Amino acid sequence: MTREPLPTPTVGRRTQTAAALAILASYAAVKSGRSSTLDRRAAKALAYPLGRRVDMLVAAGTDLGSVYGLAGIVGVLAASGRRRAATDVALAGLAAWGAAQGTKPLIGRERPYVVEGADRLVAVPAGSSWPSGHVAVAGAMSSALVPHVGRGRRRWLHLGAAAVAVSRCYVGVHHFTDVVAGWGVGVLSEALTRGARRGWAHRRRG
Repeated sequence: MTREPLPTPTVGRRTQTAAALAILASYAAVKSGRSSTLDRRAAKALAYPLGRRVDMLVAAGTDLGSVYGLAGIVGVLAASGRRRAATDVALAGLAAWGAAQGTKPLIGRERPYVVEGADRLVAVPAGSSWPSGHVAVAGAMSSALVPHVGRGRRRWLHLGAAAVAVSRCYVGVHHFTDVVAGWGVGVLSEALTRGARRGWAHRRRG
């Protein structure tokens, strides 16, 4: 039985460079205190009250970036026969989650509902605020799925990751600079995971 080759990655070096810069810029801004003004302005825009029904919808949708959301998406892909895509998404998502959790102690940032009195619309999240683990997982999943879909559908993947990022600010559990860093962590985690798998496959063939 011939092994199915790994799909060619379509998240290029420019995107990976942008992801690395996003993490570094966010980290520097938060550590220096220069992120405060930007975060407050973003919070005011992204946490604009839209009504109870929208609150409930966003509070449910934000968990697409959780490990439970990851498990659900992987399960749907596997059940539909897209096992390669399911594997890619699972590995990238878990790597992003681990990377986000591992970097949270670097800053130990308080959540916006703690320091700024933001309305929290979801259960109390674990860990500190920077970077956003949900956005990291969403960014990794969207990047992992890009090679598996046509060009016309790729924009929806990126919009989905962006929606999770906005939702984390809307529900009051993340600052804007948290989600910027989370996106960077997700993109780089997917790239590193795919690179490691390709290297392993090459060694096995050799």
